[in-house]
This record gives sequence, structure tokens and C-alpha cells, in this order.
Amino acid sequence: MALPEADRRRTRDRPAVVPPVRPRVPLRKVFRVASVACGIQFGWALQLSLLTPYVQELGIPHAFASVIWLCGPISGFFVQPLVGHMSDRCTSKFGRRRPFIVAGAASIIVAVVIIGYAADIGWLFGDRNRGEVKVAAICAFVVGFWLLDVANNVTQGPCRALLADLTGKINILLVVG
Repeated sequence: MALPEADRRRTRDRPAVVPPVRPRVPLRKVFRVASVACGIQFGWALQLSLLTPYVQELGIPHAFASVIWLCGPISGFFVQPLVGHMSDRCTSKFGRRRPFIVAGAASIIVAVVIIGYAADIGWLFGDRNRGEVKVAAICAFVVGFWLLDVANNVTQGPCRALLADLTGKINILLVVG
């Protein structure tokens, strides 16, 4: 079906809409940001591998260990959407995502130190006997564990968003042969 003359003229006179060209992000920069994501996965792996043995060493019954595992889903349910919302609207001179990544990384360090020294912190707060349940150490561990969960969630969302911001839309050519 041929276009009427007026419509043909309108399409010829109008310049083609060209999408803006995004500058290429150096692969080195993408790898640096991806290494943060790798570090977050190490944080999750640390949490998953050390929880049960360390909980048993502190004397926490198995029934309570499963309650401690609820920290992750509960904190992720609340923290990730909240941090995502805040990082989308952040106007820091360091960027939208970086302040949250740095704050989360610093919190991860603090949490790992608290978890690692939970028995010593418990001893400072009165856990003296070896045979009894170490209540102060357990409290320190649970606080450190919850902080680690929150910190991992604070860091993970903005890190993934930063990767998406840097790479933009990627068109992948799938060749089926």
C-alpha cells in the first residue's frame, strides 16, 4: 500500500531518530565492580559454612540454630528494597551506588570481627565456665550474624545495580548452529 504524497514528504523531511551512543565502559572497570559481587558471594559462603559448627561450639541448641537462619530472609525482605529505593534516589558526589557499597563493606568487616571474636566478647561479659551455655557469646554471635546478613544485603543490591548501570543494555547475539 503506497503512502499518500503528503505522508511520504513528511517521512522524507523528518530526520531518523538515532539513539544516543553510550560511551564504552572499560572491561577493567566492569571486572572491578564484578569483584565486589564476588566478595559478597564469599560473605554469603562464609556465613553458610561457619554457622552450624560455630553455633555448636558456642552451645546453641539445634532448634535455635534454625531460628538464627531466619535472619537472612527477614533482613533481605526489608533491607534490599529499602536500600534499592534509597540508592536509586541518592545524589552523592561519589555516585548513586558507591556510598551504599562502601557502607555495606565496612559493616561486613565489623560483623566478621564480631562473629570471629564472639567467644572472647562473651568472656568479657561474664562467660567464664567452659561447660555451660555461653549466653553473652551467643548474643554477640547472633548480633554479628544479623549484622552480616544486613550488610551483605546492603552491599548486594547496589552492587548489582551498579553493574547494570555500567553495562546498560547488552544485546547478545545467540547463534544456533
